[in-house]
Amino acid sequence: ERILSAYRNKFENHPIDQNVTGRFDQTKIEMIKKYRPKVYSRWEESGRTIKVFPTFNEFIRYLDSHSYYELDTHFRPLQYICHPCVFQYDFYANLKLMPGEFDRLFEKFNIPQNSFRNQPAAHDTGSLMPKYFTKLSEAEKKMVYRFVHQELEFYYHIYPEERDMHISLLGNF
Repeated sequence: ERILSAYRNKFENHPIDQNVTGRFDQTKIEMIKKYRPKVYSRWEESGRTIKVFPTFNEFIRYLDSHSYYELDTHFRPLQYICHPCVFQYDFYANLKLMPGEFDRLFEKFNIPQNSFRNQPAAHDTGSLMPKYFTKLSEAEKKMVYRFVHQELEFYYHIYPEERDMHISLLGNF
Protein backbone atom coordinates (compact mmCIF):
# COMPACT_ATOMS: atom_id res chain seq x y z
CA GLU A 1 0.00 0.00 0.00
CA ARG A 2 2.87 2.38 0.69
CA ILE A 3 4.02 2.20 -2.94
CA LEU A 4 0.55 2.99 -4.27
CA SER A 5 0.04 5.73 -1.71
CA ALA A 6 3.39 7.31 -2.63
CA TYR A 7 2.55 7.14 -6.33
CA ARG A 8 -0.89 8.69 -5.88
CA ASN A 9 0.43 11.38 -3.53
CA LYS A 10 3.49 12.43 -5.54
CA PHE A 11 2.78 11.57 -9.19
CA GLU A 12 -0.77 10.69 -10.16
CA ASN A 13 -2.58 13.73 -11.54
CA HIS A 14 0.41 15.90 -10.67
CA PRO A 15 1.79 16.92 -14.08
CA ILE A 16 5.35 18.08 -14.48
CA ASP A 17 5.53 21.77 -13.71
CA GLN A 18 6.29 23.82 -16.84
CA ASN A 19 9.31 25.37 -15.08
CA VAL A 20 10.35 22.04 -13.50
CA THR A 21 10.24 23.56 -10.03
CA GLY A 22 8.28 20.87 -8.17
CA ARG A 23 10.14 18.62 -5.74
CA PHE A 24 9.49 15.48 -7.79
CA ASP A 25 9.56 17.02 -11.27
CA GLN A 26 13.05 15.69 -12.09
CA THR A 27 11.90 12.19 -11.09
CA LYS A 28 8.81 12.55 -13.28
CA ILE A 29 10.96 13.71 -16.21
CA GLU A 30 13.34 10.78 -15.71
CA MET A 31 10.44 8.31 -15.86
CA ILE A 32 8.70 9.91 -18.86
CA LYS A 33 11.97 10.24 -20.77
CA LYS A 34 12.94 6.62 -20.11
CA TYR A 35 9.58 4.88 -20.54
CA ARG A 36 7.74 7.16 -23.00
CA PRO A 37 10.40 9.03 -24.99
CA LYS A 38 7.91 10.15 -27.67
CA VAL A 39 5.68 11.74 -25.02
CA TYR A 40 8.75 13.40 -23.51
CA SER A 41 9.72 14.81 -26.92
CA ARG A 42 6.18 16.13 -27.50
CA TRP A 43 6.22 17.70 -24.03
CA GLU A 44 9.52 19.46 -24.78
CA GLU A 45 8.33 20.55 -28.27
CA SER A 46 5.12 21.98 -26.78
CA GLY A 47 7.13 24.31 -24.59
CA ARG A 48 6.41 21.99 -21.67
CA THR A 49 2.72 22.90 -21.71
CA ILE A 50 1.26 19.40 -22.19
CA LYS A 51 0.11 17.90 -18.89
CA VAL A 52 2.08 14.69 -18.44
CA PHE A 53 2.76 12.49 -15.42
CA PRO A 54 4.12 8.95 -14.96
CA THR A 55 1.84 5.92 -14.91
CA PHE A 56 1.82 3.51 -11.98
CA ASN A 57 3.54 0.89 -14.18
CA GLU A 58 6.32 3.37 -14.97
CA PHE A 59 6.70 4.17 -11.29
CA ILE A 60 7.12 0.47 -10.49
CA ARG A 61 9.80 0.11 -13.19
CA TYR A 62 11.51 3.26 -11.89
CA LEU A 63 11.67 1.81 -8.37
CA ASP A 64 13.05 -1.47 -9.71
CA SER A 65 15.79 0.30 -11.66
CA HIS A 66 17.25 2.19 -8.68
CA SER A 67 19.04 1.16 -5.54
CA TYR A 68 17.07 1.75 -2.36
CA TYR A 69 19.44 4.46 -1.21
CA GLU A 70 19.03 6.42 -4.47
CA LEU A 71 15.31 6.74 -3.85
CA ASP A 72 13.54 9.49 -1.97
CA THR A 73 12.51 8.35 1.51
CA HIS A 74 8.85 8.43 0.42
CA PHE A 75 9.57 5.42 -1.81
CA ARG A 76 12.31 3.60 0.08
CA PRO A 77 11.32 0.35 1.85
CA LEU A 78 10.85 0.90 5.59
CA GLN A 79 13.76 -1.32 6.59
CA TYR A 80 16.08 1.18 4.83
CA ILE A 81 14.56 4.13 6.68
CA CYS A 82 13.91 3.09 10.28
CA HIS A 83 15.83 -0.23 10.46
CA PRO A 84 13.33 -2.25 12.55
CA CYS A 85 15.68 -5.24 12.67
CA VAL A 86 18.46 -3.15 14.20
CA PHE A 87 16.58 -0.97 16.68
CA GLN A 88 14.20 -2.14 19.38
CA TYR A 89 11.03 -0.09 18.93
CA ASP A 90 8.30 0.10 21.56
CA PHE A 91 5.51 0.69 19.08
CA TYR A 92 4.67 -0.18 15.47
CA ALA A 93 1.63 1.62 14.08
CA ASN A 94 -0.61 0.47 11.24
CA LEU A 95 -1.68 3.59 9.32
CA LYS A 96 -4.84 1.86 8.12
CA LEU A 97 -5.94 1.58 11.74
CA MET A 98 -4.70 5.01 12.78
CA PRO A 99 -7.52 6.12 15.12
CA GLY A 100 -7.16 2.92 17.17
CA GLU A 101 -3.38 3.07 16.91
CA PHE A 102 -3.41 6.62 18.25
CA ASP A 103 -5.49 5.42 21.20
CA ARG A 104 -2.96 2.64 21.93
CA LEU A 105 -0.04 5.06 21.62
CA PHE A 106 -1.71 7.68 23.82
CA GLU A 107 -2.47 5.08 26.46
CA LYS A 108 1.05 3.64 26.41
CA PHE A 109 2.69 7.04 26.85
CA ASN A 110 0.01 8.65 29.04
CA ILE A 111 -0.91 11.30 26.48
CA PRO A 112 -4.34 12.92 26.95
CA GLN A 113 -6.81 11.37 24.47
CA ASN A 114 -7.92 14.69 22.96
CA SER A 115 -4.40 15.91 22.09
CA PHE A 116 -4.50 15.05 18.40
CA ARG A 117 -8.17 14.50 17.63
CA ASN A 118 -8.23 17.02 14.78
CA GLN A 119 -5.91 14.93 12.62
CA PRO A 120 -7.29 14.34 9.10
CA ALA A 121 -8.49 10.83 8.34
CA ALA A 122 -6.16 8.73 6.21
CA HIS A 123 -7.49 7.76 2.80
CA ASP A 124 -8.02 4.06 2.25
CA THR A 125 -5.39 3.14 -0.32
CA GLY A 126 -6.05 -0.55 0.35
CA SER A 127 -9.43 -0.41 -1.35
CA LEU A 128 -7.78 1.04 -4.48
CA MET A 129 -5.05 -1.58 -4.75
CA PRO A 130 -6.95 -3.97 -7.07
CA LYS A 131 -7.58 -1.15 -9.57
CA TYR A 132 -3.84 -0.52 -9.90
CA PHE A 133 -2.23 -3.91 -9.26
CA THR A 134 -4.42 -5.86 -11.69
CA LYS A 135 -3.03 -3.65 -14.48
CA LEU A 136 0.55 -4.68 -13.73
CA SER A 137 2.23 -7.33 -15.85
CA GLU A 138 3.58 -10.43 -14.11
CA ALA A 139 7.09 -8.99 -14.46
CA GLU A 140 5.99 -5.75 -12.80
CA LYS A 141 4.28 -7.67 -9.98
CA LYS A 142 7.58 -9.48 -9.39
CA MET A 143 9.32 -6.09 -9.29
CA VAL A 144 6.88 -4.95 -6.60
CA TYR A 145 7.39 -8.14 -4.63
CA ARG A 146 11.20 -7.85 -4.78
CA PHE A 147 10.89 -4.27 -3.64
CA VAL A 148 8.60 -4.86 -0.66
CA HIS A 149 9.03 -8.51 0.37
CA GLN A 150 11.10 -7.82 3.51
CA GLU A 151 8.74 -5.05 4.57
CA LEU A 152 5.75 -7.34 4.00
CA GLU A 153 7.26 -10.17 6.03
CA PHE A 154 7.78 -7.79 8.91
CA TYR A 155 4.25 -6.45 8.48
CA TYR A 156 2.70 -9.94 8.32
CA HIS A 157 4.45 -10.84 11.56
CA ILE A 158 2.45 -8.05 13.24
CA TYR A 159 -0.71 -8.15 11.04
CA PRO A 160 -0.96 -11.71 9.61
CA GLU A 161 -4.53 -11.16 8.36
CA GLU A 162 -3.21 -8.90 5.57
CA ARG A 163 -1.19 -11.66 3.81
CA ASP A 164 -4.08 -13.11 1.76
CA MET A 165 -5.05 -9.74 0.28
CA HIS A 166 -1.48 -9.05 -0.85
CA ILE A 167 -1.05 -12.54 -2.29
CA SER A 168 -4.26 -12.11 -4.31
CA LEU A 169 -2.84 -8.90 -5.85
CA LEU A 170 0.82 -9.85 -6.34
CA GLY A 171 0.72 -13.62 -6.56
CA ASN A 172 2.62 -15.97 -4.30
CA PHE A 173 6.25 -15.48 -5.34
